[in-house]
Amino acid sequence: MRMWRSKWNKFGKIALTAVLTGSILAGCAKEEDASGSENGSALGEKAVTLNMMTFSHTNWPYKEDWPIYKFLKEKTNVSFKVQPVMSDYATTMNLAISSGEIPDLMMVNSLKAANTHGSSGAFVNFFEHLDKMPNYKKFLEEHPDVKAAILSPDGKNYFMPLYGLEQQSRRSWLFRDDVFKKHGLTPPTTYDELYTVSKKLKELYPGSYPIAVFNGLSPLLNMAPGFGTESEYYYDYDKKEWRYGPSENNYKTMVTYMNKFYKEGLVAPDFMAHKRKQFNDLLLQNKAFIASDYIGIMDELPLTLGDKASEFSLDYMIPPVGSPEGKAQNVFSGLQADGFVVSANSKERDLLLAYMDFLFSPEGIELATWGKEGETYTTENGTRKFKADYKGFGDLRTKTGIATVGAHTVLDMKAYESMNSPKMQAAMSKVGKYETKTQPRLAYTNEENEVISMTGEAVKKYKEEQIAKFILGQKSMDEWDAYVAEINKLGVQKVLDVHKAAFERNQKFLNESK
Repeated sequence: MRMWRSKWNKFGKIALTAVLTGSILAGCAKEEDASGSENGSALGEKAVTLNMMTFSHTNWPYKEDWPIYKFLKEKTNVSFKVQPVMSDYATTMNLAISSGEIPDLMMVNSLKAANTHGSSGAFVNFFEHLDKMPNYKKFLEEHPDVKAAILSPDGKNYFMPLYGLEQQSRRSWLFRDDVFKKHGLTPPTTYDELYTVSKKLKELYPGSYPIAVFNGLSPLLNMAPGFGTESEYYYDYDKKEWRYGPSENNYKTMVTYMNKFYKEGLVAPDFMAHKRKQFNDLLLQNKAFIASDYIGIMDELPLTLGDKASEFSLDYMIPPVGSPEGKAQNVFSGLQADGFVVSANSKERDLLLAYMDFLFSPEGIELATWGKEGETYTTENGTRKFKADYKGFGDLRTKTGIATVGAHTVLDMKAYESMNSPKMQAAMSKVGKYETKTQPRLAYTNEENEVISMTGEAVKKYKEEQIAKFILGQKSMDEWDAYVAEINKLGVQKVLDVHKAAFERNQKFLNESK
């Protein structure tokens, strides 16, 4: 299920070359069947203020005066009273739903949440309104893999996806190319080479931990493809079957390497407890030189050094391979976990559906991506570029609200390439060559969710406890077979059967809708 790249290029070009005039929006007023609201008005015909609940990111917290919402209002006559939530979004979201005070438009943090509350009648089933949403309908037709990732267990659609921004969050291996050049080192292509070069860096910088990893066992997610496995349940596209990575021999090989890195001080002794700050500090302070993280830190981390940014450099590294079955691949997770839902009880439901459909139109995508000419970007010799006021993509988001959650559905990420460093641009041009296929994102029935929450959680807890012990040397690798036997007893096959059934159901819905 490779989702986005080939189709995104086609779709992005359409979005940037198609020019829609204001008469299209005005014409909606004459087509009640297409975009009329329950009270007889159409998009752009009257000014309407609706309620919206959305995330507020710590790096670009919501601002009421963000110009992106002004630009959207100018085009659609729709504005929002926004309830931004900085932390514990799930609790705030669930309280709003249980109280019955659901905003007209809100973000949900998972497909499961959308389907759970949507099936109880809280949210609109978009499939029932595709006749009023021609742009959204076309988008789904052109992106069947996106459609596969937004279905409910019974083939409905309560969850409206966000598309494009996932490109900035792609996992990759990175290395301090300035340090490597200084010492004549070559980036490793295998885990044996990773071990050798890390030992050399440890000798050169005795107080260092050359491989920077953090946040529990999450680094294993991106390491696993290099060993021909995955760190969770996964669909093997070659064998066309569901498998459980953490019980496979290739996973054992990966854990053995991690244990070796840990014992020899090549990763920090408390790496599992490290969060973003500690990870960043290791790289910035010449205490780590190889990392597996989001590709965007190539440009983001140097900015934190201010005038000393020129003394620090990260570059993209082809993922190392650790076993004969392994591939030089990073994990590509695909579509974002967050998405829009529309309240079924909104008094302006149909008007809001027309607004959301506008965001999927070429004009809506262009506006959400670029903002407004003269205010956020200029055009010179037929070429658009963002104003010099913005130091980078993050600065653009902070100052304008462009590409923040709540202000778009689809973004053309190619628009932001000029804001990236040449090194980042080069990395983004080749990262797609070294990525796994996106794993299916599935919807589960109540009974299946119970299996996942009970049996699945028991398996997950045991796996995390035991894998941590293997890495930290608290358990011998000779005990691996006993671990596999025990985790299978806990119900691995039962959970695999749930994924298999959900996947087959998903494919059946897609085939029937063709």
